[in-house]
Amino acid sequence: MPNTPIISIVDDDDTVRISLDSLVRSMGYTARTYASAEDYLADCALDSTSCLISDIRMPGMNGLQMFAELQARAMRFPVIFITACVGEALELRAQELGAVGYFKKPFDGKQLMKHVQHVLRDAQLE
Repeated sequence: MPNTPIISIVDDDDTVRISLDSLVRSMGYTARTYASAEDYLADCALDSTSCLISDIRMPGMNGLQMFAELQARAMRFPVIFITACVGEALELRAQELGAVGYFKKPFDGKQLMKHVQHVLRDAQLE
């Protein structure tokens, strides 16, 4: 399928990464997975990301730091955070940075994918 959106997934948990990869592909999107923020930022194809789904708390650079770095590089695409960390401060910081979604683990995969579809549709309209 030409122009298939690419959903990048960054999570240090193998199980979450594999599950999200399978879910994204089942919806007809292309998935790219990364075990760390550093691995994702080192990818020379960052600009092909249509939407990013990322954990917040990871070893090394966390998801919020990665998002700030993407913004510093003028990378503009929707970012959705998933996290097991509960706290209004993290959610507020994600919103301040411009995240378009924030899901707490465990999350409903169908709801996440509906949200991905919504933000991709919105991004196409801009």
